[in-house]
Amino acid sequence: MHASVLVLAALAAAAPGPRLSPPVPGEVARAFAYAGDPFARGHHRGVDLAAAPGEPVRAACSGRVTFAAGAGANGRAVTIRCGAWSVTHLPLRHIAVRAGDTVVAGAPLGAAGASARHTAGLHLGVRRASESLGYVDPAPLLGTERQPPPPAAGPPPRTVPRRPVPPPPHPAPLPSRSEPAARPTGSRPAPAPAPRPGSSPAARPAPPGLAPWPVWAGLALLLSGAIGAGTVRAARRRRAPLPRAVAREVR
Repeated sequence: MHASVLVLAALAAAAPGPRLSPPVPGEVARAFAYAGDPFARGHHRGVDLAAAPGEPVRAACSGRVTFAAGAGANGRAVTIRCGAWSVTHLPLRHIAVRAGDTVVAGAPLGAAGASARHTAGLHLGVRRASESLGYVDPAPLLGTERQPPPPAAGPPPRTVPRRPVPPPPHPAPLPSRSEPAARPTGSRPAPAPAPRPGSSPAARPAPPGLAPWPVWAGLALLLSGAIGAGTVRAARRRRAPLPRAVAREVR
C-alpha cells in the first residue's frame, strides 16, 4: 500500500499540469518540495508567492469553486476545479466567492492573509483532482509571467556636441547713387558737361589749373594799355624835329 502511494505521487509529480495565471504579482518565495515520501517532514506541496497581507488575490485558472471557507491552521482557503486539476489559494484574510460559483482566470477571490504555516506569502497548490496525493510543482505552470526580468539596458550612447557653424560674412555695401564712386588712381578726369543752350560763357566753369576769367580780363586791359602807350610815344617821336646833326645826314 505504501509503495503504491509512492508510485502515484511520483507519477503525479511527473504529469504536466494546467497553464496558470499568477494570483499575485510577487515572485516565488518558497519553492515546491515533494520528492520521495509524500508524508516526510518538511515537505511543501506547493509554492509560496510573495504577497503582503491585504493584497488582492485573483483566480489562477477558470473553473468552478469547490471550497471557500476556513481551513484550520492554514486560515481561509479557496479551491477551484480547473478541468482535471484542483487549484488551492491560501491563506486569505477574507473571501469574495462562494462554493459553487464559476470564475474565470484573473477574477478576484479575496485578500491575502497570514498564517503560521505560510509566512512567506500566498500558498498556491496544484493537485490532480482524481488523486489525493497527486501534487505537482505550480512554478513551471505559471508560464512566462514567472521568468526573471530582462537585464537593465546599458547607459545611453554619449553624444558629442556639435560645434556651432559661424554665420557667412556680410557682403560689402554697394555705393549709393547719391554718392559718386571713388575714382581709381591714374584715371582720366571725366569730361565737363556741355553747356545748356542760352547760357552765357561766363557761367561755364573754368577748366582745372587755369585762372578765372576776371584775371584774364584784367591782363587783357593791362596789355591793351601798354600797347596804346607805346604807340603814342612812337607818334610823338616822329613829330618831334630831328637834331641838326641828324638832319644834315638825312638831307
